Amino acid sequence: MAQDSKQLDRKPPYRRIKSDWFFRHAKQIINELGKNLTEGLTVSGRDEFRKSDVYLYDIWRLDLSDFKKVVVFKIKEIFIQENKIYNYDLDYSTINVQLARYRVGEFYEWHSDDLVLNTYKKYNNIRKMSMSIPLNIGEFEGGDMEIMFMNKAKKINFEQGNALIFPSFIEHRVLPVTKNTRYSLVAWISGPAWR
Repeated sequence: MAQDSKQLDRKPPYRRIKSDWFFRHAKQIINELGKNLTEGLTVSGRDEFRKSDVYLYDIWRLDLSDFKKVVVFKIKEIFIQENKIYNYDLDYSTINVQLARYRVGEFYEWHSDDLVLNTYKKYNNIRKMSMSIPLNIGEFEGGDMEIMFMNKAKKINFEQGNALIFPSFIEHRVLPVTKNTRYSLVAWISGPAWR
């Protein structure tokens, strides 16, 4: 596989794809994963940086229901397909999945997902690709996702069933929800340190 460092500046900052499976199963994901939501935390531990509830699980959990396993499998399929473009050195046994719930006034400030220090220390690898799948487009207001692109905030326009895939070092944020509740599925995949 090509070395990561040669790929960093030649690939798109993000890709938006349509997923019929996530379109059809959005409500089931919210219902099943939403049973275990707890307050979302940040690496810095600063409350003013993030306000949302989350449920996080990973591919190696032994107690996963069949449906949660299928969610991981579907996410893995997308990562495999999209990595044909990015060509990163990925470890497909490192997938993390998170359901996030944002109520009115809740948000997540600018951040990147690579968490170099924490994940590298714990797992000897870093997050390289991220995915975000809003699950209830049209049922909430506000809660827009923006990515930093060429030093400017770019709003991502989603349709139900869209998945956004991007390198984990890309900064992004979720603006405050202004009406109802926003649900999204987020996933990450890791690999060895950039070479």
